[in-house]
Amino acid sequence: MKIVEPISSALLITGCVYAAGTSQNSAFMREFGINPEFSQPSIDKILYDGGLITFEIFYDHLKLFFLLFFIIAILLAVAWSVAKLTSPGSAIANIPSYFGQIKSALQYTPLGFLLLLYIIYLCFSSYQKSQEVGIKLSETFMERCHWVILKDKESTTKACAFRKDKDSIWYYNIKDGDLNINSKLLTELGQVTYLEPQKNSIASELH
Repeated sequence: MKIVEPISSALLITGCVYAAGTSQNSAFMREFGINPEFSQPSIDKILYDGGLITFEIFYDHLKLFFLLFFIIAILLAVAWSVAKLTSPGSAIANIPSYFGQIKSALQYTPLGFLLLLYIIYLCFSSYQKSQEVGIKLSETFMERCHWVILKDKESTTKACAFRKDKDSIWYYNIKDGDLNINSKLLTELGQVTYLEPQKNSIASELH
């Protein structure tokens, strides 16, 4: 079990990271009205995005844990000090004498099972957070047009890019008050020029 638990935990965390990255991409593409099945981000990008989200959630949990631990330790110290002064023979005043029993009890605590439960909770939290991040990210690309110039053998296109997959680049134009979504294969493009982003008030209203 000492070998199985770390391996299973590591695999589960990797699955959490991958699920969070995939979830973010899916939520992002759906906001543009695109089926996520048509988008193929690289594994590196999925793991990078999912890793950032998962680590952010874990960091928040870690800060909360240490804050609660600090508060509880302070309260116990105050209670022990008061009990020591007012009731020297009380159980609270004699807590230090029970440290040996507490240590023995902790040896039977199922730490591996508790860790597994926490990782499962972390997975659900990361998945939920990734949905929110994907939607917020889409709003950013709606509000600001990230201009690109795409040149191939036959034509030159200037549009607002919002996603670059491992094999294609996604962009939109605004025609008659609607978003016109398109994509081009990177292998078909001779040159991709990225310009300065500009505020896109029309697309913001559409979103």
